[in-house]
Amino acid sequence: MKKLKFKGTPQLETERLILRRIRPSDEDDIFEYGSDDEVSKFVVWNTHKTIEDTRSFINFTLARYEKDEAGEWGIVLKENGKLIGTIGFPWCDVRNRRAELGYVLSRTYWGQGIMPEGVKKVLEFAFTEMELNRVECCHVTDNEKSGRVMQKAGMRFEGIAREKIFAKNRYWDVKQYAILRSDWIKQQTP
Repeated sequence: MKKLKFKGTPQLETERLILRRIRPSDEDDIFEYGSDDEVSKFVVWNTHKTIEDTRSFINFTLARYEKDEAGEWGIVLKENGKLIGTIGFPWCDVRNRRAELGYVLSRTYWGQGIMPEGVKKVLEFAFTEMELNRVECCHVTDNEKSGRVMQKAGMRFEGIAREKIFAKNRYWDVKQYAILRSDWIKQQTP
């Protein structure tokens, strides 16, 4: 089976956003939201306690770029060039042409429609460039705001996966969403 490629994780653009590769120079912006307990409350990674935690994430991502294994974009506001979050694929199932989408956004920018805008662009890339058939996304049941992002991006609720994720010393129930390539194509037709 051929390996799924991210085609170099190319820069993508929306009306308000530039989605681009993460750089070492992004460490201050990433640490700013990564060190916020409210931002990291419902994600699998721990709150960044030091800039070294942020550098470890950046170095991990840069190593994946080198092998074309990373579809991890920094979310940059066009208006000021600030990196305010990330969006990407934590894992891909090559054989079945599916991937899981994950994202995080600085609390300062919650509720402004930024994440649905970014998710829609990444889904376009997933279905047209990566030739995926299915993109999945899930959120901890207590994080309904993330579910609304998925809904706005056209993803369908599929059910609750009980204790699917072990993170932060406990098991978490998650709400599972997904979108198929055929669903996405239908949404593009007026």
